[in-house]
Amino acid sequence: MAVLGIANAVRSADPRAERPDTLAQEYQRALKESGQTRPNFRDAKSDEERKQAVEASGKFARRFVKLAEKHPDDPLTLEVLTQAVRVMNGEDSAIQMSWVTNKANFPMRIKDDSTASAMALLLRDHIRSEKLGVVCERMRYGTRKEYETFLHRVMNESPHKDVQGLACLALAQFLNNHAKKFDLLQERPELAVRYEELLGKDYYEGLNRKGREGRTKEIETLLEQAAAKYGDVKMPWGGPVGEQADAELFEIRNLSVGKLVADIDGIDQDGKPFKLSDYRGKVVLLYFWSEY
Repeated sequence: MAVLGIANAVRSADPRAERPDTLAQEYQRALKESGQTRPNFRDAKSDEERKQAVEASGKFARRFVKLAEKHPDDPLTLEVLTQAVRVMNGEDSAIQMSWVTNKANFPMRIKDDSTASAMALLLRDHIRSEKLGVVCERMRYGTRKEYETFLHRVMNESPHKDVQGLACLALAQFLNNHAKKFDLLQERPELAVRYEELLGKDYYEGLNRKGREGRTKEIETLLEQAAAKYGDVKMPWGGPVGEQADAELFEIRNLSVGKLVADIDGIDQDGKPFKLSDYRGKVVLLYFWSEY
């Protein structure tokens, strides 16, 4: 008993013995493990392997959110939550890619995906952060209804113009991605059931009720606002918000399906002048290339 008592006293005296891992340590371990999951979705060879890869990805999204809940006051928490959003987007992207590749066994999100918890933490602890724009920018790649609600809140409640601008542009891009998917469903109606399952019945029906015209009008309004009010805001990667917003407005108004394409004139590969309008009414393939 005396020996055991001495051992316990020595262990208690060592300040490292009971010290819990820091958020940075736990985060790095989770990042490493998430990069080592097998099977990787892109390497998967079968429907079952792809399904397992998506399920594994979803578990890591929940793990990152749990870390943020455990360490709410750590300066690293915002980056951890941003990583959770990246994983959620990757999960949804893989699910949609499986629609083309899979034959029968289609993966879906795990029920407890922690999206609502992640958004609640961001709004509670980071709504006034000048660094919130990075996570807003990542949401443009997503599909989840919670992102739309979050981005609206950031636009109205953030005290920082840069963050508001990134949220405005991201919301327009987020909704535009949905609009493009609804256009695709016109050509591939068999995907409608899967898309409804991915979004949830209520959110899917809400977007569907807006119709193509309503969806387009909402997106154009947001892009116009982004260009006029936040045009000089710098994006985390790339140029200013206004430049990106103008480019996407031009695409919607001039290059969307059903729009009359702007005329092009130039010299063809045989050195002869041509105008695109000369081929109106015919099927034309435009192939742009360059050499340096």
